[in-house]
Amino acid sequence: MIGTTGFISWDIKNAKAKLGYALSRAFWNRGHMTEAVKCVIAFGFERMKVVRIEARCHPENTGSYRVMEKSGMEFEGILRKHILVKGAHEDVRMYAIIKEGGFQKN
Repeated sequence: MIGTTGFISWDIKNAKAKLGYALSRAFWNRGHMTEAVKCVIAFGFERMKVVRIEARCHPENTGSYRVMEKSGMEFEGILRKHILVKGAHEDVRMYAIIKEGGFQKN
């Protein structure tokens, strides 16, 4: 196994889900995660019938937010002091894709 991706939460009432992923450093920059994330997004829209899929990452994690952008997600802003990491509150970048936005897997 080189990594994982999937939904870490699913809000059925509001038809939205939160996406997460991790990939072994040895496999970065090869397009594997972008391809996998696109499949998970398609599954969310087609099978789970969600309208919104969101994901977040650390502001300095360029590789992670590039995966989101290449998967069709749009940057929505910075959530300031959103998570507690090792005793300090840190910002996160918020991305989302909306079904009506014309998502295409390929």
